[in-house]
This record gives sequence, C-alpha cells and structure tokens, in this order.
Amino acid sequence: MAGTLRAASITFVLMAAAGAVHAQAGSEAEVKTAVRAAWDAYIDAFSDARTEVLARDVYAVPSFQIGPGGANVRMTASETKAAFDETHQALARDRYDRSETDTAEICVLNDGAALLTAHFTRYRTDDSKIMSGASAYLFAKVDDDWRILAIIGNPAAKLIACDR
Repeated sequence: MAGTLRAASITFVLMAAAGAVHAQAGSEAEVKTAVRAAWDAYIDAFSDARTEVLARDVYAVPSFQIGPGGANVRMTASETKAAFDETHQALARDRYDRSETDTAEICVLNDGAALLTAHFTRYRTDDSKIMSGASAYLFAKVDDDWRILAIIGNPAAKLIACDR
C-alpha cells in the first residue's frame, strides 16, 4: 500500500510539473505573439510617420533611449512625439517611405517583460535602401497593453538569442 501511495504521489508530482512546464510554454508563446504584434504596430506607425500614435500607444511614459553616450529619458508622451517628429524630418530629406523588419528575436523574460532585438531596413519612395540597422527594445505590459519602455541602439547589429 505504501509503495502504491508513493508511486501515485510521484506520478501526481510529475504530472503537475509537466502541466506547469506546458503552461509556461503556452504563456511564453502568448507573450511572443503579443510582443510581435506590438512590434508590427510600431513598425507600421513609424513607417507612416504617425508620431502621435508612437507617443500615445506604442511607447510607455516615461521611456528611455539608450545609446553609446548613455540614456535619454523621455518623461512625457509629448517628448516622445517631438523626438519622432525630429527623426521623420531628417528621414523626409532622404525620401523615406518605410521600414521593414529583416529579422527579429524575442526573449521572454517573464509574463510582463520581453526583449526584442531586430535587424531592419529603411527604404526610399523609389524602393532603394536608405540604410540597414539594428536595435533592441525592452517591452513591458503596461495597463494590459505591450509598450516599449526602452529603445537601445545597437551599432554592432547583434541579435540577442535566448536560452532555449
């Protein structure tokens, strides 16, 4: 009887552990899907120069732009919009049309945070390439929406691969 009880207990623990791993894997896949959708919305809004959407719906407040010189904190949505307005004024001189994602890796850190690293290409209205680049983006779930908390310049164009 004790052996049967022990075997049943071990079976129960193993089944519970397998269920937890399955739930975690499902949760990770859900986070990746949600973050990728938020990323695609970002690329669409950026390509269309909808800077008010970027500031209101895509980026968190505050947000951070982190480059070789350190962090720039954008304390308000207005500051984020102004930064993107400036970026698009410069891109307009190059006849900017759109950005496309070449490669993206999403590292789920937990159910409320993920790091996306991406290679992207910017194109002119005649489909010629303006430039290719890479950045990292820290996403977080804020009030049930996935937002960018930080954009991190990545001149070395390194994608961050998660442990699998």
